[in-house]
Amino acid sequence: MKKSFVLIAAAAVIFTACNSKHEEKLNEDSLKIVELSEDYQEATSFNDSLMLLMGDIYSGLDSINTQEGLLYNLGNGENPNRRAEIRQNLANIRARLNANKSLLNDMEAKLKSSNNNNAVLTKTIAQLKSHIAQQDEKIAQLEKDLNSAKGQITELNTQVATAQEQVKTETAAKEQAQQETVAAENQLNKVYFAIGTNKELKKQGILQKKFLGATKVLQGEYNSSYFTTADKRSLTTIPTNSKKVKIWSNMPADSYTIVENADKTKTIKITNPSQFWSRTPYLIIQVD
Repeated sequence: MKKSFVLIAAAAVIFTACNSKHEEKLNEDSLKIVELSEDYQEATSFNDSLMLLMGDIYSGLDSINTQEGLLYNLGNGENPNRRAEIRQNLANIRARLNANKSLLNDMEAKLKSSNNNNAVLTKTIAQLKSHIAQQDEKIAQLEKDLNSAKGQITELNTQVATAQEQVKTETAAKEQAQQETVAAENQLNKVYFAIGTNKELKKQGILQKKFLGATKVLQGEYNSSYFTTADKRSLTTIPTNSKKVKIWSNMPADSYTIVENADKTKTIKITNPSQFWSRTPYLIIQVD
């Protein structure tokens, strides 16, 4: 009897030790998910800031073109008040450009230090810096023209066609940069979900059965093509067509509900998308 008691006690100690190691591993996995989530949120915030800055830079371009039009319309007549107004407007625009140039330099340094090798964002920043440099040159030329004799103003009128062509080129570049930024934003808002039975998810490498019955999620190699790609901004409901549903991903419990349909099947309703996808862009759903 005493011997049996000793064996049972020894088995309990071994089980407790294994269970402790399992919990420690789960905690490590959870920390990794949180770190990935923080990187994901930082990238989204960076992209939003870049889009706002892009809008301000192109607004500055429109302002320069407006001042250029006013200068051309002066013609041969002297108009000191209008010249002073244009000169002051150009000075204000230059101050804005210098501020935006400083912001772009900071964002470029931040992107390099973050080890986020995003080719689209890097290219967008380079294009915006180039546009600012061109606008600086254009302001310098307009200021020079303002200080020239009135006879040179007449000569400027012959350059209107060239200026208009330049505006078209800059507008095309603006539209291309905006398209690339939208593409980058869409990429940042991509999320993925997989629906399958326990057996199917294990077959795809999404779930893995480990020692003592523990199940690991997305460990090692898995079939990424098994996931459905979606946009988290528009994805609000996910029908499972199953009466039994289990979510393996570490989604915040108060960011979604599981609704039972008339036929007893379940639908996942996302009530708070930003919170729901804050920890991971991957959603794993088991059905039976």
